[in-house]
Amino acid sequence: MATMIDPPSGWKYSFPKEIPKDRMQDYTTWLVEQGYPQEEIDALGKYFYCRFWEQPDQKSQVFDT
Repeated sequence: MATMIDPPSGWKYSFPKEIPKDRMQDYTTWLVEQGYPQEEIDALGKYFYCRFWEQPDQKSQVFDT
């Protein structure tokens, strides 16, 4: 399963994206590394949030034709 993350206005910065499991603890740092502006995080302050959800890995899906 892949964990997806979608920050506020994430569509402007190519989100949602799959976040590596080992980056869940510092996801705000990872967001900035992925091109999400630190200013957006700072502007929302304690009200900054992200949506997370699990979805099947696309690499592991098998399609019948």
